[in-house]
Amino acid sequence: MKKINFLSLIAFVAILASVSFTSCKTEEPDPYEGKTNPSTIAASNLVAYFPFESATASIELGSGVTYSKTGGAASFVVGRRGNAYKGATTEAYLEYNVASTNLFKNMSEFTMGAWIKTPPAGGAADIFQLNGGDSFMGNLVFMLEGGSNADSLDIKGYLYNSTTEWKGQDIRKSNKAFLSDKWVHIVYSYNKTTSTETLYANGLPVATSERYAGPENGGVQPPLGAITFGTDMTKILIGAWPQLLDGTGQDWMRFYPGLLDELRIYDKALTDDEVKALYDAEITVIN
Repeated sequence: MKKINFLSLIAFVAILASVSFTSCKTEEPDPYEGKTNPSTIAASNLVAYFPFESATASIELGSGVTYSKTGGAASFVVGRRGNAYKGATTEAYLEYNVASTNLFKNMSEFTMGAWIKTPPAGGAADIFQLNGGDSFMGNLVFMLEGGSNADSLDIKGYLYNSTTEWKGQDIRKSNKAFLSDKWVHIVYSYNKTTSTETLYANGLPVATSERYAGPENGGVQPPLGAITFGTDMTKILIGAWPQLLDGTGQDWMRFYPGLLDELRIYDKALTDDEVKALYDAEITVIN
């Protein structure tokens, strides 16, 4: 009797160990264990997220925004986290369709942030463009300007407001914090309460500029306030000016030659603390 009980106990322990082992094997590891998921920062205001893992997996979040095509020499290589979009000096771009129901149409302020790693382009390179609005520049542009050099990048953000006399507004800064050919996390925001555009590098503000709706009225320029994009937006382009694709490009226009990763767009102006928190979260999950 004792022998039978002993053998039964051994069998039971073996079964239990097998179940335990199988359970461990099938359990998916948590990629954010001990880390902060960047998408949890201002999560309720995050309206678009482009991780750029591959052509068809380049966008993960974005109501009314869908992948359309990859053009030219565009590719995906190891990036700051997972894969990243890789541009080229020759034709290279990603294109997305923007539906009439997308959330960009209702943004009265915004923040966009991303990792970039790029040499100078030898001219002005369009990194991101939401079309519509201004027939030349579009509604929202994030770009590498022609003043970039081996020491620092020249970064420009542009927005279009359809309801004011002064419709096109931009902020531009060449700064050693914008590292040439090294990874740098850049944020571009517009705050409707303060009417200010701000550029950040690696979680810290490096340029801020107040924006106005038009010329002086009674001695004071009216602040820009809440913005309204042109509603004729239909496309997002990554890495290319649309003019370069339709044959109307100018000599100073360039394709974006660098890497772009972890692009996030919010429908509010993040605070300085939130931008820093986003950067701190980003660097906990780098490759």
